Amino acid sequence: MKMPAPGDTERGHKTTMKTLSTKTGRKATPAINETSPLKRVRRSEEQMDSLLEAISTIIAGEEAQITIRHLFYRLVGLRQIEKNESAYKSLCAHLSKWRRSGEVACDSFADNTRWHLGRQTFDSLQDALDNTATCYRRNLWSSQDAYVEIWGEKDAISGILYSEAETFGVKVFTCRGFASLSSLYSAANTFKAAVANGKQVFIYFFGDHDPSGLAIDRAAVDSFRDDFGVEVTLTRAAVTPEQITQHNLPTRPMKKGDKRGKDWTGGCVEVDTMPPAILKGIVRDCITRHIDSHAWNQTLEIETQERETARQVANNMRRVA
Repeated sequence: MKMPAPGDTERGHKTTMKTLSTKTGRKATPAINETSPLKRVRRSEEQMDSLLEAISTIIAGEEAQITIRHLFYRLVGLRQIEKNESAYKSLCAHLSKWRRSGEVACDSFADNTRWHLGRQTFDSLQDALDNTATCYRRNLWSSQDAYVEIWGEKDAISGILYSEAETFGVKVFTCRGFASLSSLYSAANTFKAAVANGKQVFIYFFGDHDPSGLAIDRAAVDSFRDDFGVEVTLTRAAVTPEQITQHNLPTRPMKKGDKRGKDWTGGCVEVDTMPPAILKGIVRDCITRHIDSHAWNQTLEIETQERETARQVANNMRRVA
């Protein structure tokens, strides 16, 4: 597995991350990139064709599924639609029509908020052995000095983060806002086990740049230390003020009623606005900086040999049957 140079994302951009400090103050974001209000009018046929063309271009440029919320922010950046909830609902309605008509492929989008629950079953022992031979993966981190996890604030980006992290056998956790004490307790036990095995724990957090978003990762670190007695290194991988300027991310006003924003100045940015390719590149950089390539490649060779052994067992079973 070829390791990219640290700091290089998928499209050649450089990224800047901030390692958490419990004394971190509120970060001010310049009021840049805010879209000016647009008068809401019924779209003409020509405008609808332009919107559909922009959607098709964005989808064609992605390697995997994206969420509709991601598409929404991309269209806002292109000034195809307004940046408000009404425009988002209107986009959803248009997409439903275009997907039913076949103008937009139904499999273009992912919905990570709904899933099936159930146990995996097999048609036979042979089927189970074949599955094992295909899916077997060794813990590639057993030979590394670090234990790494990727954390995201929202469901909307979990699939994007996972698609890259899974390549390296790294787990992804979705906080859905402030993580519950139960989830932090479970994570703390995992981290304690890693520490007991001589590893240092690193968490990379992807969340909104706003008063509450910046408080989520600080609260988690404080809880790990004060409630569960485990020290972790948590770094905010996105969104940072530098990334807002670098990638020209659209800003929004601070949400009304956010009590943490008393001294906040400037705009806020949602992590959903970052293009998937950029997010995946940041994930890759976060992970690969902790990999000892020599030990990693040795473990990969063992994995390949063991998968071949599993395949031979499955083939022998087939001949006996």
